[in-house]
Amino acid sequence: MSLSSLHGTGLKKHLLIGGDQKKSLLLLRKTLEVFHAEFTVDTAGSQAELFRCARKRKPDLIILDYCKIDCKSVEVAGSVKQVSLTSGIPIIMTTDFSSSRDIQNAINAGVIDFIRKPVERSELLILIKTVIEHNRLLMENIRQANELKKLSLIVNSSDNSIIIYDVDGNIEWVNSAFEKIYGCNPVDFKEKSAIHPEMSESGKRFSAALKQCREKKTWVSYEHSLTGTDGEKKWLHTSLTPVFNESGKLENFIAVETEITGLKLAETRLIHQNNDLIKLTVNLEQANQKLAEQRLEIQNKKKEIEEQKKISDNLLLNIFPYEIGEQLKMKGTATPKHYRMVSVMFTDFAGFSKLTEITPVHELIRELNFYFEKFDEIIRRHFIEKIKTMGDSYMCAGGIPLRNRSNPIDTVLAAMEIQDLVNRLNKQKKKEGREIWEIRTGIHTGEVIAGVIGRQKMAYDIWGKTVNTASQMESKGKTGMINISETTYMHIKDYFDCTYRGKISVKHLDQVDMYFVNGLKPEFSVDKNGFEPNNEFKKILATY
Repeated sequence: MSLSSLHGTGLKKHLLIGGDQKKSLLLLRKTLEVFHAEFTVDTAGSQAELFRCARKRKPDLIILDYCKIDCKSVEVAGSVKQVSLTSGIPIIMTTDFSSSRDIQNAINAGVIDFIRKPVERSELLILIKTVIEHNRLLMENIRQANELKKLSLIVNSSDNSIIIYDVDGNIEWVNSAFEKIYGCNPVDFKEKSAIHPEMSESGKRFSAALKQCREKKTWVSYEHSLTGTDGEKKWLHTSLTPVFNESGKLENFIAVETEITGLKLAETRLIHQNNDLIKLTVNLEQANQKLAEQRLEIQNKKKEIEEQKKISDNLLLNIFPYEIGEQLKMKGTATPKHYRMVSVMFTDFAGFSKLTEITPVHELIRELNFYFEKFDEIIRRHFIEKIKTMGDSYMCAGGIPLRNRSNPIDTVLAAMEIQDLVNRLNKQKKKEGREIWEIRTGIHTGEVIAGVIGRQKMAYDIWGKTVNTASQMESKGKTGMINISETTYMHIKDYFDCTYRGKISVKHLDQVDMYFVNGLKPEFSVDKNGFEPNNEFKKILATY
């Protein structure tokens, strides 16, 4: 009995393969070795060994490799799902042709999906990633459901009234504390509001708060009074918060109401006591106590202000680069700077106008947002600053606001990764019969001015001939290719394989030499496509 592993670190997913034929297991493992950057793999030649591996190092996915689906393979799958320690691990099966009844038996035992032999490598990779992601979402949903259950118990045991309103301000749900505070249910509350002057006054404040929430898209707090069932006046503090969905559409309002009658009475007493202290200048001890209470209140307010400042600072740093954000916080302005060597990259989706005609708007925006979020992740890893998006065009630059000499190489590496992402997604779309999104990419290196101009709706931007030239590199390029200027080429030519395109006239500029980037040179890449840098290249890049 043998056990072999492919060791990995970081965020790699761990796969466990079990089966009844050693040769088939080795072949399947060899198929997956190509993806060693993404997976580590264990193999187990028996059911007992499979369970030992699963308990010792809980895998993200179990692959059962059998010639056919029979009682033995179904029993193995069922056994994995019956043990609490391994029940949450998804299972897929590679097998030869089997009857629908056998497949159903395997599904009943816990197998999520199947792939036919001989296994096609790309199809297997897609299935593995899909099943792992699906299982992650499933586990997250279970976790959230448990959290919501706990939250529901907390909400209903709270002394605060919690109310959920629809977008028009109508009550949809209340907790048990609502009736304790108002002395009636939501239906009776609506009737009392229509005829009782004091309730109507509260309704006016509520309507004003709703309007403010809609316009400013932020929470609003206010105080109001009502007469309780015992005839006593009550004071309530209400915090009203708008709730938006992922598309930014308003879905609900949530109100949290706290009775502050005691605080109001205490406040009134405090006012009278302070007046007496000022007039009579007596009871110094009581005055000191009140001052201590006021200091405590100031401290609490200070904490609230600090929290709001933290939120404001985080928002500022999310909009601007860190250095620019710090300048804006300290001075209120950020002086534009001149940079001698910056690599500007533009991307644009070819045929986007056609896509807008055949794709629903909400789906188009969702997919465009998905691409741009992935682009953000890629350029962040390569120390490149996002500048802005314009429709379906994406603009970023390396070498700002922190200067570095490696920005031409960093930008080309990021462009290759973006192109690879789009290519992989297009392969999947073709299989699903969906419209593909083809991308053009252009890069130019040169001088720019970068900074923030104006005081309203400020944005970090760059200007100069370099920006125009980079835009022309993109527009004069071809889909699926990275088009660079001769200036950028001179910085990267020692490490990347490029194809000369000749002199091409570009708008408002002299003739410019252009090159297509084919990939890293073989001596600097670990793969034949020239996509992934090797250790030697990383060492060279670290010296820049």
